[in-house]
Amino acid sequence: MKVHAQLLQRKLSLPAISGPISTILDKISDYSGIIIEYSPYYIHADSVVTAGQGKYSLGALLFKLLARQKVRIEERNNKIILVPSDLDLSEVTSPRYPLYGFTIEEGSREAIPYAIVRDLESGQICQSNRFGYYNLNLMAGKHYILVKRIGHPGRTVVASVFAATKQDLIIPPVLLPEVKVGANSMLPKDGGSRVEKYLSGAYNNFLGESDPVRSLNLLPGNTEAQETTGKLIVRGGDPDQNIFLLDGNQVFNPSHLLGEISVISANSVSSIRQFKNDFPSRFDGALSSFTEVSTREGNMSKWGGEAQVGQLAGSLAINGPLIKQRTTLMTSIRHSWSNPLLNILDDDYRLRFYDIHFKITHLIDQKNKLMISGYMGKDRLNLRQYDYQNLQVWGNKMATVNWNHLIGTRSFVNTILNVSRYSNLAGMKFSLSGDSTGQQSSKVFNNFASIEKYEGKSQFELNTSTNMQFRFGGKAAYTIIHPFSTNISPEFREEIDYYKPMKPLRFKEFSLYVESEFHIGNVLLFRPGVNFSAYKFRDYHNNAVQPRFFASLMISKRQQIFLSYSRMTQYLHQVSSPFLGINSECWVPSTKLLRPAESDMLNMGYHFSDKKGTSLSAEVYYKQMKNITNFAERGNIFFDENSWERDIRAGKGWSYGTELLGIKKIDKWQLQLSYALSWSQRQFIGINEGKRYPFRYDRRHNLNVTVNFNPVRKLDLSLVWYFSSGDWLPLPPEIKPDFNRPASGAAGNTDPDSGNAFIFERSSYVFKRTPGYHRLNINANYSFLSGRQLRHKISAGVYNAYRADRKYLMDIWNLENDDYNTTFSANRIFNFTFYLAYGIKF
Repeated sequence: MKVHAQLLQRKLSLPAISGPISTILDKISDYSGIIIEYSPYYIHADSVVTAGQGKYSLGALLFKLLARQKVRIEERNNKIILVPSDLDLSEVTSPRYPLYGFTIEEGSREAIPYAIVRDLESGQICQSNRFGYYNLNLMAGKHYILVKRIGHPGRTVVASVFAATKQDLIIPPVLLPEVKVGANSMLPKDGGSRVEKYLSGAYNNFLGESDPVRSLNLLPGNTEAQETTGKLIVRGGDPDQNIFLLDGNQVFNPSHLLGEISVISANSVSSIRQFKNDFPSRFDGALSSFTEVSTREGNMSKWGGEAQVGQLAGSLAINGPLIKQRTTLMTSIRHSWSNPLLNILDDDYRLRFYDIHFKITHLIDQKNKLMISGYMGKDRLNLRQYDYQNLQVWGNKMATVNWNHLIGTRSFVNTILNVSRYSNLAGMKFSLSGDSTGQQSSKVFNNFASIEKYEGKSQFELNTSTNMQFRFGGKAAYTIIHPFSTNISPEFREEIDYYKPMKPLRFKEFSLYVESEFHIGNVLLFRPGVNFSAYKFRDYHNNAVQPRFFASLMISKRQQIFLSYSRMTQYLHQVSSPFLGINSECWVPSTKLLRPAESDMLNMGYHFSDKKGTSLSAEVYYKQMKNITNFAERGNIFFDENSWERDIRAGKGWSYGTELLGIKKIDKWQLQLSYALSWSQRQFIGINEGKRYPFRYDRRHNLNVTVNFNPVRKLDLSLVWYFSSGDWLPLPPEIKPDFNRPASGAAGNTDPDSGNAFIFERSSYVFKRTPGYHRLNINANYSFLSGRQLRHKISAGVYNAYRADRKYLMDIWNLENDDYNTTFSANRIFNFTFYLAYGIKF
């Protein structure tokens, strides 16, 4: 049936009408001013029809009233003509109209991301994006729409769809205690894993600091490097192969306390998603994972806040309207307590950290929303060992401008402007033997580096029909690396002016991408896509085509299988000197010699869930990487800043394995088990005689067991037991000064007579598996109300409850003409530690 949409979409307001179809058609013609022609010979003119009072499009109204008539509707000469047909009009596809808008929280009107939206009659289902935008394509008529999200009670709302309809779907606020609601089964648009802060347990409570971002470490395939490194290892990749996005802005070091706490506090988090088994086309620049953290927008109706006091730090967050129902502010601040309190835990451990975050959200009009956010955080850590001392000072500064815009009734666009800066100062102090006078001396290797990124990106979402959506966009980024500048001094140097500037490393990135999403009924989904990127550093250019594919098949109401393939390209490399202390990494760009890192990954998975609280997932994957970096050949690769590329080795990598995740809810209990069996290998020319060897974090087994118990409404008990196989420790046969490249000619060395660059002999590594690591964390939360406004929460727990005696900090030393000796130090930053925290929400 072909009709001109211009007349059929004309709007008209009607009172409640009822009567013979011929009479009703005459009234509609009078109300609309459009002639409706038909013959009484092929229409049952005496049929009684009714229509309720309301606003209709002409087409939707005619389809409703003529549903049992054997006619078709055509437009001729600015008239509507009813033509005889062999089929009832009800057997002809009725018009469909978009129902679109945002999923928002009741009262606060804060956007709720990743909510499930379902039409109860047709079963059509969609998920709102991270800004809360949703779009359904529905037949004309009245619809009952169920909207729900984990952590929120569900709600059914009525939507009358007789034309393109914008309707925000209101979700009830979180109750106390939090309501744990699972999403309905639906074909996933991607393979991203969601971590809901309302379902996080003991693992994210460290010394009373609730941290839902850290719950990512409970997912199979994610492992954390041991304490004093704090890096996230995903599916056998290097730590630099992960990108952390805060409201779309890249955070180069997303942690406090060397990885024990994330840079964003729990009271600022709205949603967390991690992509590691499937990469939508909008992502590029990393090989292993992308983590998207969206922060809260704030309450549009009233002021409120949260405060928390724990052993480690105190935090405060407030939010409320600057202009009611129009502009809101959300801000949070967190600061560690003084050192004397921490000295109770470890006298050799000194730390200070803080972070400040704010977000202003302004509703320009019904179709435009502007968000401006900023973040600043800094850490200062001093760790004293027996014969050396580490100083680490690092921090992030970021600013983001985010614009949401509805284009018509079927499309949405989001545009972001980002500025991100990260600086890192790392120093290692060695105590030297006394001279003939018996006096001790010391030598400190000080390193300083920073990186800053300027970025603009935009993404369009177009919903062309019920079963087809498109997403496309692009970005432009400009990055400046200020390389490590090293000096040698008797004591630590924290003054930035002391470091001689190196030549900045600047590069540009551009990318365009498109992906389409096809549904075949409610059973099968395809999402092919491609990302094209262009890169320029000095006179080096590189273009990369990165195809992506994701498919999901629902084999029953409770079972799904999915398949994905991703090719990724990464232009930014991170290299480190493994024997020069903690966080001694530096960032370098791709060059003609140091080519961009690339990977190809294939992933297959299965998911099962039922109404009895059982959820099972299993995945297998294979990933191949090339042009990935190994350790820097010298302690400071920029001793000669004109030849640093030759001091970095690039090679190949492989990673493959199986991941299992099981969740079971039994009355007041919830059990979760995640397990990964994995292999990860590397191959570099000139290392280990050119043969494959195990990656340092090739941990064969990783197991997490989480138990949550709610004996009463206000009390929540949880524990997490964590186990992983040990790391592979590569032992070089020799470390020595590089006498062929004397330090006196080194750029940036303000003390040229102090020593030479280090080199490491790597032709024949000796590999040693370190002992496995395990620990038990226990946590309890008690929540209660006082009055109508105040919500209290008391948290208590024990970190490493049974005092696991496995040691994992490796100390290496060598006596002249002797083999290396290795010990596993007992110097944990935190061992058996009890904590207590109090929080209030108002």
